[in-house]
Amino acid sequence: MSTGKIYPFKPGQGNLGEHKAKSKRVNSELGKNSLTEKQQTILDFIRDHIESVGYPPTIRQTATYYSISAKAAHDHVRAIARKGYINLSPGFARGIELVKDEDDHVETVTIPLLGRIAAGVPILAEENIDEKIALPKSFVPPTGNMFALQVRGDSMEKAGIFDGDIAVLRQVTNYAIEVRDGDIVAALIDGSATLKTYRSKGKQLFLQPENDRYSNIPLTGKDPVSIVGKLSGIYRKY
Repeated sequence: MSTGKIYPFKPGQGNLGEHKAKSKRVNSELGKNSLTEKQQTILDFIRDHIESVGYPPTIRQTATYYSISAKAAHDHVRAIARKGYINLSPGFARGIELVKDEDDHVETVTIPLLGRIAAGVPILAEENIDEKIALPKSFVPPTGNMFALQVRGDSMEKAGIFDGDIAVLRQVTNYAIEVRDGDIVAALIDGSATLKTYRSKGKQLFLQPENDRYSNIPLTGKDPVSIVGKLSGIYRKY
């Protein structure tokens, strides 16, 4: 899960070997379902990305990590899917799901997914809840009042948080005590919740977007801005 840490997969860090070199197969006993070494490497990257960040990489992130074209990355991912190791959800930037064994059982918990927030009512009031979603239990901390928001827009893309992602948050009642510099928080602005990075620089408090195209939002105590949640993780809903 993402907890506001620096995105760990740097451009060009991955290695698929020589570009035009023929890739040998691993587990050749599986016949047509056996992966090439390059495909296995990319499958391992997908697994590592999900484990480290909380959601699968996009095709562009895969291409950038291995310094290959987006088409080459797409071809590798589609080949891995054809061989039954992942499922793809067309139309989703992160529509990759690892295939589990039939005997695997994932225990889930249900948390509220909030929509537009009504003024003057508690954040988890029934009128604020669009629906309830089931998430793997391992993704949700055992303590605290948890809720989810669907990310809208690109203001947090440098933190690896993208449009359509599901943000899992712990409710905050006193941000001066519960939130630290660098934490990613949900802030309520005119009835809409937005994710931003909380910054505390001396006496200056502000919310920082992780996209240079957007401006900081000062916290002066006079603005109608309130911090209602602290990011616990990002989950991709398939």
